This record gives sequence, structure tokens and C-alpha cells, in this order.
Amino acid sequence: MPRFAFTSIPFEDNLRVDQLVRGGVPATAFREILALLKIDLPTLADAVRIPRRTLERRLASAGVLPFDEGDRAVRIGRLLEMAVDVFEVQDEAARWFTEKLDVLGGASPLECCATDAGARAVEQVLGRIEHGVFG
Repeated sequence: MPRFAFTSIPFEDNLRVDQLVRGGVPATAFREILALLKIDLPTLADAVRIPRRTLERRLASAGVLPFDEGDRAVRIGRLLEMAVDVFEVQDEAARWFTEKLDVLGGASPLECCATDAGARAVEQVLGRIEHGVFG
């Protein structure tokens, strides 16, 4: 099954991901998200609740993200990986991830990733799609 290349986060190992978040997720994680989703920086900044100028500075510095921002980047990446697995086509998964969905209260999966509870809702929707349960 095709996977996207999220080079900065080893999703298959939860303990390593936890250590990475605690130690600082590379700011390049957000660059990878921008490229995969084909969205602009202001759209990502709004979705993850980081001021646009702050996100611009993070990307320009090529440093590490603060804990909360790194955790959001990891959350988005993990769910993007799940979406690619479910849809089997990276572009289709990326398109779905940025669409406003009634099942998510009119929010996009990307927007829901700003919180853990929202991310769980996205995960549930992906599970229903994967198992053919749409209602």
C-alpha cells in the first residue's frame, strides 16, 4: 500500500514518537504537511491554531517545534498516514483531509487535528470508511 514520505516522524514506534515530541519535533514536519496537502501556510496555521507569523518563523529557523506544536504536527502526520492507507492514493487522501465534512460538524479532518478529541473523531471516520460503514 502506498505511503507518503513523512521523513521526520517514525509513526510505527509510539515510544520513539513520544520521545521525539518531548525532545522537539523538527519544524520540517510542517513543511512536509504543507507539501503533502498542497495547502498554503496561512491555511495550515489557521487549522493548527498557530499564528501565521509564528509558523513562518518556525519554518525559517529550521529548528524544533515547542511541545504542543510538535504534538499537533505528529497528530496530523499520523492521521495523514492512516488516510493514505485507507484511500490508497496520496492525492485522494490529501484532498479528503482538507475537505469540510458533515460527519465532522462541517470541519475538515485537518482542522480537527488541532485537538486530541478532534483527531479521535477523524480516526473514527477513517475507520468507518475503511470498513465500509458510512452512516
